Amino acid sequence: MRLEKEIENLKEMLLKMSDTVVENISEAILVYVGKKEASIINDDLVDQYERLIEEICLTILLRERPYASDLKQVTGILKLVADVERIGDHAEDIMQFATKLNQFPSEHMEAVDKLTSFVLEMLKKSILSYVNSDVELANQVIKSDDYVDEKYEEIVEMLAHPQKEGENYLPFAIYTTLVVKYLERIADHCVNIAEWVVYIVSGYHKDKKIY
Repeated sequence: MRLEKEIENLKEMLLKMSDTVVENISEAILVYVGKKEASIINDDLVDQYERLIEEICLTILLRERPYASDLKQVTGILKLVADVERIGDHAEDIMQFATKLNQFPSEHMEAVDKLTSFVLEMLKKSILSYVNSDVELANQVIKSDDYVDEKYEEIVEMLAHPQKEGENYLPFAIYTTLVVKYLERIADHCVNIAEWVVYIVSGYHKDKKIY
């Protein structure tokens, strides 16, 4: 009974951490698309959640020595929490360069707007797949990464070969490339989260049976 309660508490903390990260990414994207003024990302709270979750996971593993499904839950959370934290870091990165890009509103790219929305949905779906233990949804997230990679390459190509260049084009292109790269990295972390969800449910990680 104590172990079940500890694991349930662990899940709740992970969801609170994930909610904070989704909120931070959403804030950064709103700044990027020009719908909100720049603000400070509270990444310290995300880091605190990560440390606490890791501490509880290690305590459970050392003290309780869980078996089977409980072990998958704890080890899976211990792995995916690192990806959630990295996504939180990228919220700060996007906010930083989105603020710089607001200096060049006329240079905005619709293709990047679409990619930000797509990646945000990937993040939400990866978390939802964990909440619902939904392997099918997790696999959808994993497959979505091909689309992100394709769009990333297309946008970088467009930035490298613009139809016209103004005096502000170079800083615009540099900052936009960085934003798009962080979006691509967030998508990679979403895939990692989804892969750990598959592991928690099935015991398989990247088609390899672990438990």
